[in-house]
Amino acid sequence: MKKIICLVWFLGLINTFCFAQKDKMYYKDFKIETADYDLIVVDAISIPTETKFKLKIVNKTASYLSYNPTESKFIINGAEYAVKEKSFIIEPDKTESKVVNLVGPGYNNVKSYSVVVSGIYKLSLNLTAFTGDDYKLPPSANTTNVGPYTVTIEKFDKASDKTTAKFTCTYNGEKTGLVETMNASVKMPDGKEYATVKKEKAVLVLKGQSDNFTLAWERMPGGRANDMQLVDMFIKWNKVFNEADKDKTPDTTLMLEMDPRKEQ
Repeated sequence: MKKIICLVWFLGLINTFCFAQKDKMYYKDFKIETADYDLIVVDAISIPTETKFKLKIVNKTASYLSYNPTESKFIINGAEYAVKEKSFIIEPDKTESKVVNLVGPGYNNVKSYSVVVSGIYKLSLNLTAFTGDDYKLPPSANTTNVGPYTVTIEKFDKASDKTTAKFTCTYNGEKTGLVETMNASVKMPDGKEYATVKKEKAVLVLKGQSDNFTLAWERMPGGRANDMQLVDMFIKWNKVFNEADKDKTPDTTLMLEMDPRKEQ
């Protein structure tokens, strides 16, 4: 009898230990299709301190899409929790990904929950571009205004073989700001314009928000007459700074459910 009791106790201890080690909850991958975009959820998991998943947004339109995650919310056991992630854009016919997470205790015990995806906007194809005055390097003033943007140079380095200039821009308009730094060029003494060699993705800026970017040029043709260390350079903003109207797309609800196959 004593051996049987010990065996039962031992098996119970093993079961308790195994259960205690099961501290992760895995969820199914899935895809939701809409007219303008697809939402793909992968790698969803909950641990004792947080729940998270990777959200892929596939832009199926010829327009930019913007996503402001703070308009979305988790709904877990009847309670609502805000999403705290930075806004970003999805270029036409491109896909962008963002890991969305919610910090808190006990989510590894939640077998299913939902996320209301709100804040996806379709930007108008008719962008308003602001060119502003040419910006001289070296600068005569650190700050300049380009339409509804305030642009401040943070640092620059002029050398014969390479010139770089780092800027911060703040959008002060009432619409949606779109900064496309790949459109920038510099005018040299030979009268020609040269595109920046720093190819950065377009960035989204809402009212009052700021972002930074860097422009760069490498050694110019023309010898001493175009030596960047010796001559003035004039940055032409072209269509770097833009704003657009936007239309909000309908909200979409994601249903995350435990995946028994991943639990094995």
